[in-house]
Amino acid sequence: MKAWLENVLQNDERFGVSPLALSAVVRIASNPRVYANPSPVSDIFEFCDSLLGMPNCQVVEPGKSHWGIFRRLCLKTGTRGPTVTDVWYAALAIEWGCVWITFDRDYARFPELKWRQPKT
Repeated sequence: MKAWLENVLQNDERFGVSPLALSAVVRIASNPRVYANPSPVSDIFEFCDSLLGMPNCQVVEPGKSHWGIFRRLCLKTGTRGPTVTDVWYAALAIEWGCVWITFDRDYARFPELKWRQPKT
């Protein structure tokens, strides 16, 4: 992940960021159950703001087609419970024609989704 972030910071390739994903960064990085010494919330927001402030960053939010894609994917894959958020992100990427970058191979279950793992 660190190598991917360094790559993003060193080139001008466009990338999208979802506000929901950034809220997850704040939730996880500040959680003492996840990290023995969680990051201060102010540092986490500084990191998020630095990403959002990059000229090659595009904020990606649900558009008019999102709900229909989300619904179709949930029903088609039988997704429920905690993995519904994965479908929400997949629908977002599909709607905007983005490639979803993730270490989570479970995203392969969405045949419409273009995805790949980060280059490390």
